[in-house]
Amino acid sequence: MNKIQPAIAIAALLSTSTVFAVEESKPLGQINDYLRLTGELQTSYEAWDYFRPATPNLTNRYDLWEVRARLGLQFTSRVVDGLVQGQYTGLYGLPDNAFAPAPIGALGLGGAYNNANHGATSPQAVFLRQAYLTVKLASLGLTGSSLKLGRFEFADGMEYKSGEEKFDGLKRNRLAQRLLGSNAVYVQRSFDGFSAVYDNAELNFTATGVRPTQGGFNVNGQDEISKINVFYSALTSKKNALLPNSEGRLFYQYYDDERAIAPVDNRTSVKPLLSKQKIQLHTIGAHTLTLQKIGNGSIDGLLWGAYQFGNWTNQHQQAWALDAEVGYQWSSVPLKPWLRAVYYRSSGDNNASDNRHGTFYSMLPSGRLYAKFPFYNLMNLQDAFVEFIVSPTEKTKITVDFHHLALANSKDLFYGGLGATSVSGVGTFGFNGKPSGGHNTIGQLLDVNLAYNVTKDLSARLYYAHAFGGSVIETNYSAKKEADTAWIELNASF
Repeated sequence: MNKIQPAIAIAALLSTSTVFAVEESKPLGQINDYLRLTGELQTSYEAWDYFRPATPNLTNRYDLWEVRARLGLQFTSRVVDGLVQGQYTGLYGLPDNAFAPAPIGALGLGGAYNNANHGATSPQAVFLRQAYLTVKLASLGLTGSSLKLGRFEFADGMEYKSGEEKFDGLKRNRLAQRLLGSNAVYVQRSFDGFSAVYDNAELNFTATGVRPTQGGFNVNGQDEISKINVFYSALTSKKNALLPNSEGRLFYQYYDDERAIAPVDNRTSVKPLLSKQKIQLHTIGAHTLTLQKIGNGSIDGLLWGAYQFGNWTNQHQQAWALDAEVGYQWSSVPLKPWLRAVYYRSSGDNNASDNRHGTFYSMLPSGRLYAKFPFYNLMNLQDAFVEFIVSPTEKTKITVDFHHLALANSKDLFYGGLGATSVSGVGTFGFNGKPSGGHNTIGQLLDVNLAYNVTKDLSARLYYAHAFGGSVIETNYSAKKEADTAWIELNASF
């Protein structure tokens, strides 16, 4: 498939926008009271000018196209709901020489996708995205209870929605999927297993046991990664239940990785024996989120923290992460400016030769939610940034972020990656690590994101970012320590 076809998909997408606008009052695809067809279409174009190492004959400047389409059949009844959904993913024009020798790895997402798909420059796949049943146990006398079984999407932190868009938007963008999420870049990931929920007006309790599917950088999301098992549970006090306009959550997550793959950490050499030892991690944590009206504006605050313990092959895990955020929005002035300040820190390992592993492990997080320019992730990281948001119209939002990025511990690695994306193959551990050179400063990042909602079913996003590399980047990318990326994305659904 050539580059003309994604352009045709964009034209078709735009031509349907008037249909979506006309049919807002009646859902498209409604067959009868029980059955409905659902559909999603996303297409995007990306341009990359990435950091460059000293290795010759590598491509760090390229562009690529992406198309993702989903079609589902949804069933709804008093006793049980269900969904069967298929997905097509196609990537076009990937660079074939944008992957450097270890430990550098991919020069941007184009190199990562090419490598994960065995060197294909236009990989494509069709697979089963979701197939689940949700039994409404209230029909059996268990009021507020439900049980979901099968293959489904999941996002930790989004166990319930308050119904207030601004409050729920903070949850989606600054809280959800830090440790367990389906939104892993373009292919994304699903989970096979169960999710049991008890929900009433004041609290939500969710218990979920799953195995992840392939996805992320691997376009074939069909296969289950059967040697990774995850159990997650959360007790959430809903908004206003304990404190006005505030919610709180306690959570626990168990991660069991039995793959025969050597882990990525700061030990200079990992014996083959270690690849046969398990990673078994327990993570306990909590968050509180508040949104309070003050005068003609509103103040928001978020505090999230987690502690991790267990076994990291033959080492004991002792790690932690903390996120603190505060913001204020002037609601009664033009553009409704919103200023926010964020500080995130996760622990790194201080001694590669002892029996303790101190690097906080992200497990199976979202992609691009906390690193829109994904040359870093949330492991061994300090991310201090200010965020400025304006809304020129009700349908338009412009977000400008300025980050200062540094390693939490210079004796640990500079990590990247989004967790396991493939059953087998090169780089299947899911994370990579580059040397720090004894430095802390990763650099600064300026990014601008423009989101425009044409209708509730059609939206567009435009993004640009520039990274100013610091001493850690220069250690690994001596030929070019600055980077740029830009992309445009269109989304439609019914």
